[in-house]
Order: sequence, then structure tokens, then C-alpha cells
Amino acid sequence: MATETREVDADADNGIRERLYPLIVGVRRTWGQFTESRLGVLGLLIIAAIAFVAVFAPYIAPHSLEWQAFGNNPTFRQASQLPHPPAFGDPFFAPLGTDHLGHGILTQLIYGSRTALFIGLAAGVLSSLVGVPLGIISGYYSNTWVDEGIQRVVDVMYGLPFLPLVIVLVFINGVTTTNIILGIVAKSWLNNAIVIRGQVLSLSKRPFVEAAEASGASDFRIMWRHLLPNVLPLGFIYLAQDAAFAILIQASLAFLGLADFTQVSWGTMLQWIQVQGYIYTAPWWLIPPGIMIALLAASFYFIGYSLEDVMNPGSNQ
Repeated sequence: MATETREVDADADNGIRERLYPLIVGVRRTWGQFTESRLGVLGLLIIAAIAFVAVFAPYIAPHSLEWQAFGNNPTFRQASQLPHPPAFGDPFFAPLGTDHLGHGILTQLIYGSRTALFIGLAAGVLSSLVGVPLGIISGYYSNTWVDEGIQRVVDVMYGLPFLPLVIVLVFINGVTTTNIILGIVAKSWLNNAIVIRGQVLSLSKRPFVEAAEASGASDFRIMWRHLLPNVLPLGFIYLAQDAAFAILIQASLAFLGLADFTQVSWGTMLQWIQVQGYIYTAPWWLIPPGIMIALLAASFYFIGYSLEDVMNPGSNQ
């Protein structure tokens, strides 16, 4: 009995490996070509460094988010909730200075990396999880009611302006991080679906797909085992681009006052400096979050650019 159980488990494991083999091969091939791009590797290293800072923020940040410079001074403590001129320098180890309440800019910058990465990656992954399957389905069932239905939805959504739509969705559903991500995803999956559909239309005419159809393979098996591994690198391109765009959109929304202010983010830092009127007088407060937003977004774009070069070597020449 035990021998038969082991044989069944071994057969199941072999079946899983066989189903995942084309997917694994595609990922390995793409990774090998991607590492040849210095720009892509640079972007990956920057994101890895920011992710490291985000994970170990409590150990890297010089203070907690509640810390205030000169907080032991009774005079300052009594008025700690009132606006104060932000200070530059090192008041009790705040290397990048403080804001109007005496909170360290460096500490906010470190903790803000968590929000930026979460929103960027969550929006990018969700956009791919929506756009890639719909693109594959639309392309495989081209010129049918399924394809027509998906494409009409895409046409309608494309006619709506991005930022105003996100603002309306967030305003209606509530200003939370989750709703901001869902508002961004509501539009960002469109490019995924359109490009993946075009790629699937081309792949559907290839001999390996026709052979699978002739052998009696189900539509799901063809889409999962034969089409998905071939469009997966393209999906990664748009995942990286959507992540970068989500970071910029979240910063824009925060600057406009549409952000979850219970969580510190680089966008909310910019919004606070605007509200307090220190844009031109406190560059140590203004410049660091702006640089980090640009750096993280550029890193995702570097990765997307390199993946695009892998998919189409002549596109970036």
C-alpha cells in the first residue's frame, strides 16, 4: 500500500513538472537574456536596495515615525503639535533635517519606501493578472462574441481620461491605499490586454498551436501550456511599466490631497510641504522624496526597457 501511494505521488509530481516545464523554460530563457542588459540589472539592483530598506526600515531608520527633534525640551513638547519652521542639519540625529513638526525627513523617507513599493508592485501585478488572461482569451477567440465583448470594454475604458477617472473612483470608494490601487488597475490593464491579444493572434497561426488543436487538446490547455509561456515575457514588460506608472500616479494623487494619510509616503511628504508653504524654503524636505519617486519609477522603466529589448532586439536601436 505504501509503495502504491509513493508511486501515485511521484506520478502527480511528474505531471505538475510536465505542465509547468514550458513556463519554467520561458522564464529561464528570458532571465538569461535580461541579465545581459546593464540598464535592466541596474534597475533591478536599485529596486532590491529599496526593498531591503523597506523590509528593515525599523532597524535602518534613525528614529520612529513619532519621534520629534528636541522632544525632551518642555517648551517644544508643549507646542509639538503646532507648526514650526523646519530645520536642516542634525538636531539630535536627523541628517536630512526635520519637517514642521520636528519629524525626521530621513525616517519618513525610509518608511515611505514601503508604501511606494507596495502600491507599485500591487498595481503592476493586478494589472497583469487582469490584462494578460483577457488578452490571451481575446486573441485565441478572435472574431467571436468573446473577443468583441472584451474589445468593446477596452474601447470604452480607453475613452476615459486616466487621472480624472482614478480621482473619481477613489473619491467615491474612499481614500484608502487599497482603493487607490484598484483605481489605478481599472485603467492600467488595457495596454496589457491589447498587446497580449496581438501577440496571441500571431502565435495562434504557429504550427505548435495548430498541432495541439489537431491532437484534441482543450482550449484551456492550449492557452495555459502553449500560449502563456510565449507571452509571459511580454507580460513582465507591462508589469514593470504599470508599476512605475502606479508610483507616479499615487504621488500625484497624494500631492492633490487624495492619499491615505495614516501611512507615510513620498507623495504625502510632498503634499505636506506644499500645504505648509515651505516649497521654496526647505529644499531638504522637498528634494529627497522627489528624487526617490523618480529613482524608483525609473528603475521599473529600466527593467521594462530591458525586457522589451529581450522580446524585440531591434525595437530599441
